[in-house]
Amino acid sequence: MYFDYLSVLVFAAVGFVFVFANMILASILRPKRKSSEGLETYECGEEAIGDAWVQFDIRYYTVALVYVVFAVEIAFLFPWALVMKDAVADTGAAAGSGIGAFVLVEGVLFIVILFLGLAYVWAKGDLDWVLAWTGSPYQPPTQRPRLKLPSVQELSAEPEAAEEAAGEDESSGSDEDAAA
Repeated sequence: MYFDYLSVLVFAAVGFVFVFANMILASILRPKRKSSEGLETYECGEEAIGDAWVQFDIRYYTVALVYVVFAVEIAFLFPWALVMKDAVADTGAAAGSGIGAFVLVEGVLFIVILFLGLAYVWAKGDLDWVLAWTGSPYQPPTQRPRLKLPSVQELSAEPEAAEEAAGEDESSGSDEDAAA
């Protein structure tokens, strides 16, 4: 029983040694690039343009996701096609079971479901790379009141006006005191 655990431990140790030995070997052998060109994101001969945090259009991801889904589902058809030949001929692993018609109907149903999914995505417009906008431009329901912010000239003129007013108050106050 302990031998089973030992074999798992040996495989795990060999896996860790393999990973870390390759990382150490790569850090020793790879070129050290300290120049600005060597530290760029892509070293493919093209200069990087703009920021790396560019927002991509959601249609790119939708088309990519649809492709992945259909590519994986189509990959399921290859084993089905191999098994279907033996099932319809009633030979091989399906000998005597009589499931040939069932396998054929099941495969055709799978293809019909794939086709309906593709038709839905196509009708929804998710496969169109450039969508045409047919709606009206956005109008907010009501106009919100805008704040009147003072301009730079008004802000710089306020301290001068305040100083002048303060000067007038002081002079008028001294005249009143003198008159009394």
